[in-house]
Amino acid sequence: MPIEIPSDGLDLLAMQEAGDAVEAAAARVRADAIRGRLAPSLSALPPPLRHAMEAMIEEVARASAEAEAARQAALEMRRERGEWLQIDPLRHIPEDRGAQPPAAPSAITIHAADPDFVGFGWHSAEGRGDQSWRWSGATPAASVVVPDLGPGTLRVELDLEFPFRQAITPGALTVLANGEPLELDVRLLEPHRGVFSALWAGYGVPGANLGLVLLGPRATDPTGRDPRELGLAFRSVSARRVASSAG
Repeated sequence: MPIEIPSDGLDLLAMQEAGDAVEAAAARVRADAIRGRLAPSLSALPPPLRHAMEAMIEEVARASAEAEAARQAALEMRRERGEWLQIDPLRHIPEDRGAQPPAAPSAITIHAADPDFVGFGWHSAEGRGDQSWRWSGATPAASVVVPDLGPGTLRVELDLEFPFRQAITPGALTVLANGEPLELDVRLLEPHRGVFSALWAGYGVPGANLGLVLLGPRATDPTGRDPRELGLAFRSVSARRVASSAG
């Protein structure tokens, strides 16, 4: 006879299934939003590339929904722990351990060859003098992680170069910030290189990094000297908190 384990009336399997359903719904909403914003670009792609982009959108939306669920769970756990300690946890900690952690910086710049660079889909860093860059193209998309700068809106700037000196054209680059497309402005440094900037609304609380996914053109060397298929060249990313205007 199976052993009955008291559960206080909770159906844990159903709760897990409900949680999975919520995450799936959130992923669908995010995917629909991304797909809607990219609809003109997607419709112009040949079918194989369009199908690949659709699959990538689904994966980005799923990962973004999971990250948001984890963030909310962490915030809830933090809130419950604070209530358990009567909302003043520092008075329960020995005085020598009660110092507040250092505040997050208000701005940061990361270059391609910096040891703090974290990303996926890039070739090894290259450089000349004090200049450094990393080519994408190893995968259909590439990512860069911006460390936590605290709550609030961020201005993000990406110094990027198009492959093999291709001229920058409107709409050729898409940047997703934690799964949501950014509205980009560009300041050209050269016909093939520019600083792409955008505002990102950020989080209301500290503790979360910003993940940027870059989707841009890929090309092969017309001279045949470089055998690689290359995408964007990443030179640097800068981010700074934007002070909110007085109400």
